[in-house]
Amino acid sequence: MRDRFAAVVAVLNRVGAAVACVALIALVLLITLQVICRRFLGAPIVFTDEVSGYLLVVVTFLSLGYALQRGDHIQVEILTGRVSARTLRRLRVGWCLVGLAFTGLLTVRTAQLAQDSARLEAFSITSQIPLAPIQAVAPLGFALLFLQLAAQLAEALRPPS
Repeated sequence: MRDRFAAVVAVLNRVGAAVACVALIALVLLITLQVICRRFLGAPIVFTDEVSGYLLVVVTFLSLGYALQRGDHIQVEILTGRVSARTLRRLRVGWCLVGLAFTGLLTVRTAQLAQDSARLEAFSITSQIPLAPIQAVAPLGFALLFLQLAAQLAEALRPPS
């Protein structure tokens, strides 16, 4: 059961990372187009800064779980490299529990923000883009991170072989 859960979480993380990659490509293309239009045509694209920020939100949040899955988050190995396997396992359980609590709270609070924006029909001032879909990316990304932490906790709790 744990292996199936970890496999499903891995697939969800890859989907999140793929969407983040598409957003990153769009971000690069938009900024490149902005530079070309401003430099050679003397006509900058007005909404570039705003949309670039939204794309950066997508890139950042949807890749959180994938980065943790691959071990690409910042790590401090000065301590973990010097402790026994048993102690390291206990540390992993501890930081997964703290991470789950914190990430769960962030998921709920950012989802509430997106719901409030949807209820109020909030739009950005500059480009009149609805804010709720952009804000919904944060709880989605935090949910992916939460699931990855849960998968890592399940792995850490597995008896050593």
